[in-house]
Amino acid sequence: MRRVSALASAGVFLLAGCSLGVDEERGTRTTEPPEPPSAPGLTLRDDAEEFVQDLGEHASLGDPVELTVSMDKVGGSVRPENIGISLEATDLADPRLDPEASTLDERLNELGAPALRFGGNRLDRNLFWTSSGESPDDSDDVVVQPEDLERLRKLTDATDAKVTLGLPLGDFDPERGADMAAHAQQSLGDALVAVSIGNEPNGFTVEGEPNHRVRDDSWDVDAYVQQVEEYAAAVADAAPGLPIAGPGAFDAEWMRGFAGSDIADKAAVSQHWYALYDCESTEVPGRGPQAENFVHPEVHESAARILGIGLGVADEAGLPLWVEETGPTSCPGTNDTSRTQSKALWTIDYTLHAAQLGVQRMAMHSMLGDCLGGAPMSVICTAEDGPAAIVGQNNHAALRLASMSANGEFISIEGARSDVRTYAVHNEAADQIVVTVLSTADAADIDATPMSVDVPDGYAAIAASQVSAENLTEPMVSNYLEPLPLPANLPYSGELEDTADLQLDVDASSATVFVFERSAPATPTTSD
Repeated sequence: MRRVSALASAGVFLLAGCSLGVDEERGTRTTEPPEPPSAPGLTLRDDAEEFVQDLGEHASLGDPVELTVSMDKVGGSVRPENIGISLEATDLADPRLDPEASTLDERLNELGAPALRFGGNRLDRNLFWTSSGESPDDSDDVVVQPEDLERLRKLTDATDAKVTLGLPLGDFDPERGADMAAHAQQSLGDALVAVSIGNEPNGFTVEGEPNHRVRDDSWDVDAYVQQVEEYAAAVADAAPGLPIAGPGAFDAEWMRGFAGSDIADKAAVSQHWYALYDCESTEVPGRGPQAENFVHPEVHESAARILGIGLGVADEAGLPLWVEETGPTSCPGTNDTSRTQSKALWTIDYTLHAAQLGVQRMAMHSMLGDCLGGAPMSVICTAEDGPAAIVGQNNHAALRLASMSANGEFISIEGARSDVRTYAVHNEAADQIVVTVLSTADAADIDATPMSVDVPDGYAAIAASQVSAENLTEPMVSNYLEPLPLPANLPYSGELEDTADLQLDVDASSATVFVFERSAPATPTTSD
């Protein structure tokens, strides 16, 4: 049993929906920087050459679990773009998108070949595009120009990230939007998979601060479709063949409106969703910002229900579903979910669950602001070392685990239960089976769970990676261990079975990924 003190988090603010600020200070990297520190709330372990766990006193154990993997296909596949990051479109003007100016490229490369989306509420309220050097009427607007897209191309060249780019709809100007699309197509080439027109049009009439309304009360789905079709026609003339995704909304009515529109080059139906949104609620289980809710079956099941709505609309239209903006919670301000291990477990569970359901692209909404004083729900943030040091938070570490399943098709894994969630994929090209195990037991109450894994003949375990913590729900430090070879002996407190391919005690409150490879050396033995 492990007890730890909470990480002080006064003065930090949660990423609220997609309303973000822009740092005034920018950094230019003139020499290769040292490896940046991890974000507050995350330790990158570099003290091991083999996979190792901190099992506390290794005295309090959960009930043993037996997992069986077969090659029966279940659900979809994990595409590289199922792992991704969403940023405000105004971040296009940030010089740190240049790989020579920050470590952002390193954080993206750690996710494989991820989705990278630019949109958010500031797209329609604060972004001013010009290719002719104009100045905006509003001093609060952020000017984005062709050179910003050229800088973005440097980032995509360095990372293989695939971009979706928002075109502003707040001020109705199809020709300006089409001009931005044409420059994006020219600059980004194949790295640009689609543009979107506006962000969350269903919220255009909501008055708020800083996200003020941009349409009057006559605005509805029909008005949206009419305007987005005019934009699409202008885009088709200026950037022939450039696909368009939309509507970037939660509501099915708006998704159906986009899917049924006369836009010729539709790329996908795009949906937005945040797991915990009932900001005044204190109920557990519930949908309020309590850390326990992240790992409760209600939130897991609600993802299937809500994404099922988007998948239904997309399937009916013969289009894929992209979840272009998503995240742990849309509630503003620091709350009980900030920098908790349960948030990290939710991140990998939701990412793989959505992919298994059939979602083909996903982006977690984030920011480039400071780690301390910024948004603790962001996947990335800027460390105290300076604006060039962009680091990952514990949900970035969770996405690194999820990326280990990229290019794999989901296969059957049996034996999971309420406190042990599992996913298995087969990567045919690498001839590997990747098994993800989420232990939602609280490490403050138990140390580990004895686990055995049986995989198809010919495969043996070769490596593992993990995100762990000393408890599940208190704001604190998570630990990331990169994929490492399995040691010759693994601790195991269960009854040894000759038929099991892998037996070990799995740390409580952890997400662990095991890689099995065909014709690998013998699986490590177990020790009491």
